[in-house]
Amino acid sequence: MKLTQLFILISLSLILIIGCQEEFDSRTLPTATNLILGDTSYVEIFPAFEGFKNPTAILAGHDQLLYIADTDNNRIIQMNEAGVILGEITILRPIALAQDLRLDLLVSGEIIRETTGDTIGGLFRIHLYEAEHVIANARIDTVFKGTAKPKRRYRGIGILRENQYLIARDGPDNTSFIDPDTRVLWINKNDTLITPIGDLATREGSGIVDILRVTGLVTFPNSNDFILIQSSVDGRMTYGALWMVYHKSYDFEGWLPKFTTPSEFMRPKRFIEPSAVTIDRSRLDIFIIDQANDSIHKFDRRGLYKAESFGNGKIAASGQGKLMKAPKGAAFMTKTLYVSDSGNNIIRRFRLSTDR
Repeated sequence: MKLTQLFILISLSLILIIGCQEEFDSRTLPTATNLILGDTSYVEIFPAFEGFKNPTAILAGHDQLLYIADTDNNRIIQMNEAGVILGEITILRPIALAQDLRLDLLVSGEIIRETTGDTIGGLFRIHLYEAEHVIANARIDTVFKGTAKPKRRYRGIGILRENQYLIARDGPDNTSFIDPDTRVLWINKNDTLITPIGDLATREGSGIVDILRVTGLVTFPNSNDFILIQSSVDGRMTYGALWMVYHKSYDFEGWLPKFTTPSEFMRPKRFIEPSAVTIDRSRLDIFIIDQANDSIHKFDRRGLYKAESFGNGKIAASGQGKLMKAPKGAAFMTKTLYVSDSGNNIIRRFRLSTDR
């Protein structure tokens, strides 16, 4: 058995033993100050992980491993928390990742059509479990491909209970009322479409459930609730983040917005170009990255804004590390926030000063 395989099997064995109203002004982000005793703030951990080319999505897996969508290198990287690369597998231009409770990876990427040479969007399943978590040996199945609509892409994937999942689909053609490019699709554990979610309206506007240019999606642990993010860089959408709560009764099954009026979480124009959303599985804190102003917004489980939010002003004041350039991915694991800083081609790590 190879050393890499042995390391992964030992890690997994240990896991099983332990238990598996007004427009927002970005200037209101916490001001940059040097850390002092009693100050709770995110501090960067050095060194950053290097060797990537436009790292987009990052995932903290249920198996306590990290997965990186190294987009321009056309690969998914598997690594441990120390940044040691355990393996990789080829996927054309991967942009979104998720891992179900079977420990399979779901990956959004692209496929080259042999007949025309152009690319279409695709969703893939990487069978990690049957490959004993050696990603290089894992079988890949194509779950969906956008043959009829080549410009559609799957921007976000969120795992629901019972290994069902949601995918956030995006594209330029939303003229069809029946099948617009921008949809959230509900998929069963066998990778078969259940239904598009009709509780979200594909349209330009200021409604609490309006969607038009989705950029990511995350589900809460052991829940069917989810947060969807979308771009408002062109000013066409009022809300860049939507929080949807699952309800099931004798006469209704579906999702309703958690907030029906503007709130701290649903403040109009708070986000410009949100590119990633992740959740701390322990505290249920929510992190949303806005690549337009290189900032990280943090909310608690009630949707209240937290003072630990930070951006390049804080990094500059610390006098350490590069400024972020178009961060596109985020993951949280063992009190550490991982950020894929695509402009600098690195994975950065941040931890609260009180957790260090």
